[in-house]
Amino acid sequence: EVIAVCCAVIHHPNLAFVGVYAVREKYRGCGIGKEVWDKCMKHVGNMNVVINAVPDKVLLYRDKGGFPILETEWSCVVNETEEPINHEALSNVVPGGVEIVPFQDSHLPAMFEYDLALIGFDRKLALELNCKEFDSKTFVAFKDGKCVGFGTIKRSCHNVGQVGPLYSDDPAVAEVMLRTLIESHPDVKGFAMMTISSNVPANEFIKKIGCPTTEECPRLYRKEKVEVDKSKVFAHFDLNFCPY
Repeated sequence: EVIAVCCAVIHHPNLAFVGVYAVREKYRGCGIGKEVWDKCMKHVGNMNVVINAVPDKVLLYRDKGGFPILETEWSCVVNETEEPINHEALSNVVPGGVEIVPFQDSHLPAMFEYDLALIGFDRKLALELNCKEFDSKTFVAFKDGKCVGFGTIKRSCHNVGQVGPLYSDDPAVAEVMLRTLIESHPDVKGFAMMTISSNVPANEFIKKIGCPTTEECPRLYRKEKVEVDKSKVFAHFDLNFCPY
């Protein structure tokens, strides 16, 4: 039986992300949570660390956990349902000059270039594994031969279709890609997608399809904020393992 878990992912020598921190209720208060947390903190050393906190633990992380920098301009929005959604409310009109195609290995170099420009560090291995994960679908948007966005949908541990990442230069492209992703995985019921509160179009998509918001998780940092163009981030890669 797994009784406690915590994950620390080192993204590059100066940046790590900590998430999936949980202890089974009957084992709480026994020091087990602190033990797995301390091991993760030892793993990341003194580098900058990013976390997404559940709302009732924000002050604990900020004041006692060593994460003094609280993001005040946006939060991570958890949108999830086990009920059917109305994906047909999303546009299926691809903007002129743009092509949205199923992922192929030959697309990886263009995707790597796009991701590096957006996120700011190399994630080649993570991206390739994401695109080739079992029971997942990835689509890539091209314009004039250049990648202008991509997205993935996969079956989550809750057995719903979870979208992430979903990146795009253009909200109109992101909307069509989201519909395409949902339609590509018809054998899953329900839906999940983690958005950024300041990305208005992304959250409008969620409203269109009728998916409820279940939680908003504040973002905290150990040393400094990690900034990207959040207008291009329509769905987090993964809320528990990476900054965007």
